[in-house]
Amino acid sequence: MRSVRRLLAILLLGLLAIPALYGVAALGLGLLPAPHRQPLPGQPVVPVYLISNGWHVWAALPARPEQTGQDQTDWTAWLGDSALAGRIAEGDYVAFGWGDRDFYLATRRPVDFRPDLAMAALLGRGPAAMHVMRVPEGALADPQLTVRRLEVDALQYHALAAYIQAGFAAGRDGRPQPLPEPGFSLDDVFYEATGRYSPFRTCNEWIGAGLRAAGLKAGWWTPFPYGLMQGA
Repeated sequence: MRSVRRLLAILLLGLLAIPALYGVAALGLGLLPAPHRQPLPGQPVVPVYLISNGWHVWAALPARPEQTGQDQTDWTAWLGDSALAGRIAEGDYVAFGWGDRDFYLATRRPVDFRPDLAMAALLGRGPAAMHVMRVPEGALADPQLTVRRLEVDALQYHALAAYIQAGFAAGRDGRPQPLPEPGFSLDDVFYEATGRYSPFRTCNEWIGAGLRAAGLKAGWWTPFPYGLMQGA
């Protein structure tokens, strides 16, 4: 009996150690910057913003290339015939976030949180979705949000834009596929996305991987926002 209790105690300590080790790794690797670089000297820069509500981060890029006068993606055209594209106005930004589809669509308010959906997301049981929002330039000053401004050169911009585009699951016509479910407001839409959510590839780590691929500052592993919002 004593040996059984000892074994149960060891198993319990092991289970308790897993989230502790996860938290320590997330903190250490999130605060440790991965290799990155400054924009190339003498090159024009494009403003890109990271927007955090405290638990989730979106990357916001200029909606149209004429906003900066450079060779960029026209996101209003790339997003196709969704209702969102028609609402994007001059000077707006388009913000992109990625996550588990079922959790995204079912958790519209804090009171909608369901442990079973959260567990299913952590286990990677369901497909992913891309959350796309229209962000008026004035909204970037919203005190309820934490915003980090990045100035990126053309190479960094195109690497980040290509990473975001690859996160969409294209249809037979090669275009992004809007989901039939409504967004949280008139200014956002959900799209089919690639990949699956997991404790190691969270919504925030998806953004972090894109920043690292573009040579922009982010932690080595960013499951939580603080690994992305350093300097905000």
